[in-house]
Amino acid sequence: MVSGAVLTDYDADIMLDQLCMNHDDGLKSLDGVFQATIDKLIRQREVVNQKIVELEKQNSKSAAKYHENLLEPEKLLHLVCAEVDELENRFTKVSSSAVLIGDRLAVIDKENSRVLETSELLEVLQLLNASTTRKTNNKMYNTLKDPLQIHEACRVIKKLQEFAEELTPSPTMQNALQEIDRLTQSIETDLLNGFSEAQEQELRGVGNSQDFETMQQNVLSLLEYNGKDKVADRYVWNIMKERLTKNHLALESGDPMQDMDGLFTKIRAICKQQFSVIPRIFPPNACAYIRETLVERLFHDPAFGVLSHLERLLVNNPNNPIEYVQTLTWTYEKTTRLTESIAALVETQEQKQRMEAFLETQLQTLFGAHRLKYLDIELELLNNAFTTAAQQVKFPSLPSGKAGKAKLKTQNEAPPSPTATPTKTEKVDKVEPMTTFNDALLPIAKDTSIPSGFTKEMLEATKRCEIILHKSDLKIELFAKLCSSYCIAFGDSYLSKIVNLSHELVQEPLLCIDSPTRFFAVLKHVIGHVSYFDKQYNSLIAPALVGSPTHQTVCYEGKRKVFEKLEGLVAFGLQKTFLAIEKSLVAILSSAQEKGDFIGKSNNISLSNSKACKHVVQYLNPLLKAAADTLEKVNLEQFITGLTSIFKDTLIQHIKRFKFDPDGACMLLTDISAYRQVFSSYRSPNVDANFDFLHSIANLYALPRDSLVSYVTEGGIAAKLGKTSLHELIRRRWDYKLNGEKIPI
Repeated sequence: MVSGAVLTDYDADIMLDQLCMNHDDGLKSLDGVFQATIDKLIRQREVVNQKIVELEKQNSKSAAKYHENLLEPEKLLHLVCAEVDELENRFTKVSSSAVLIGDRLAVIDKENSRVLETSELLEVLQLLNASTTRKTNNKMYNTLKDPLQIHEACRVIKKLQEFAEELTPSPTMQNALQEIDRLTQSIETDLLNGFSEAQEQELRGVGNSQDFETMQQNVLSLLEYNGKDKVADRYVWNIMKERLTKNHLALESGDPMQDMDGLFTKIRAICKQQFSVIPRIFPPNACAYIRETLVERLFHDPAFGVLSHLERLLVNNPNNPIEYVQTLTWTYEKTTRLTESIAALVETQEQKQRMEAFLETQLQTLFGAHRLKYLDIELELLNNAFTTAAQQVKFPSLPSGKAGKAKLKTQNEAPPSPTATPTKTEKVDKVEPMTTFNDALLPIAKDTSIPSGFTKEMLEATKRCEIILHKSDLKIELFAKLCSSYCIAFGDSYLSKIVNLSHELVQEPLLCIDSPTRFFAVLKHVIGHVSYFDKQYNSLIAPALVGSPTHQTVCYEGKRKVFEKLEGLVAFGLQKTFLAIEKSLVAILSSAQEKGDFIGKSNNISLSNSKACKHVVQYLNPLLKAAADTLEKVNLEQFITGLTSIFKDTLIQHIKRFKFDPDGACMLLTDISAYRQVFSSYRSPNVDANFDFLHSIANLYALPRDSLVSYVTEGGIAAKLGKTSLHELIRRRWDYKLNGEKIPI
């Protein structure tokens, strides 16, 4: 524990001074050491700088000396390069001169050889001209006379020919020229005979490599001698003589088809064997030509080839068109298969395409004239077949007289009394003409055998055409003519005849209540035939004409004209049908509607349909069903619209004949509702409008007298009817003149 006296004597400043007093001396001594070290380093740096300066001076001296030493080698190098360039230029000039000298030497050597050869050839000509037999050192002459050097002699004789052609014609050289021709024929004959002897061994199956080598050498010599055609002809003739003509008559069986099969089998075997032999004998650039020559001779040989066989079958046959076409069909089909099998024997694709084109040309040569003849015969056969098929149809004869004028009326009158009943014979006489005609026409319209017969004949003709006119422009031409005949026979004659006869059903003297229904029964089948006609055109004719827009357009226009004609005939028939329906409606309404139906009836009776309405409904129901079964969509809608318009006009004219009281107006409205119900399955805006108008007519009799003026004025009925017709209808009201006053309209 520190005493209080000591604490009072302690001073911090004094204590710090005491503590720091000795440290000042130490820092001063350390600063001196740092200063001495720095001075030493500065001196050392100066020494180093001096050494660097000395080294730079020495380096500069060394570099200068080095560059000075390089100047001499550089000068020497430039000098050497200049000398080399000069030597190169001299060498180029020397080389050019050497090449020029070499070319000139070659020309001189060539000219020298030509001169020597010319001299030798001239000597040969002189020897040949002199016909000497003395010995000579002329190699060419000795080669010509040596039978063992026939291939070399061939080349010599070719040179002699060329040399002789260049000489000016001279009588003194006539013997030499004749001798050249003789030697030419002799050498050519020897080469061909040598070739034939070797080929004969090969054809007999005993040939060896020596024979093939002999044939090849002779071929090369003949080809070099411009004897390509002769060696090809000899090669082909040897094959024909050995493989085709031997025992030719013994192979004839009497069956043309079997004989042709036998001939084609032999030809196919010959081609198969020789196509493999040809490359071993002939050079590659001549193989295709030799193959084509062989095939052409096999096809067109006048005695033993395909042509001779075709001539016996087609030209010498009796003049029977059907037999001719049938024979032409199977012969062309078999020949086509033969050409396809021959083309398949060629290995390379390029050569195969060439052979296919060549074989197509051969087919055209063999059958070209027959194709033109076939074109007319096929068209004649088809027209005859169509005519025969059409003659099988027994169309009913056109009716005559006016016996049917009163039929509509008599068939719709009320049942007569027993005393007025006609006899059975009289009834049959009245019904027989229309029934007989319809019973004869309807089965014809139903019959599908005639259209099928037309199509069958057309199909057979197109099948033969596809075979005989394959890959020929005549095919499209024939198809176009076949289409024209088909359109005329089936559409323009057969169907048009049926439609024309169907018109008789809906006009005098065959007009009756059932006439429209019978017309639709016939028309239904006609429309089916038209659809069948269009289907056959699209399946048989149209695909074959795709490649010829012109013929396609012509055929399409022909079909369109037939359809337009049929449509016109059908439209005319429908117009006649409308007239027949109108007459039937008038007859039914006139005979069944009683004078007192619309006036003086009780309320219960007025709410039921009239007798005439029931008869009309019975008449319309089967008629509409027949129309719906026959017509489709737009055509049916147009017919229904036209029918309701006719019905509306007919009923309006019928209304003008009767007086109407309120109960009668109710009966009329009930009848119109029944009529509307008949057409309910065929509703359209036009149909509804026609019946709405009839309802508005009936309202002229149902409305009170006081409301009639405003109804007529505001309803617009006056504008639709016209003033005269409106007055005629209003006059039929029972109260038109009430108390002597008319309705003020």
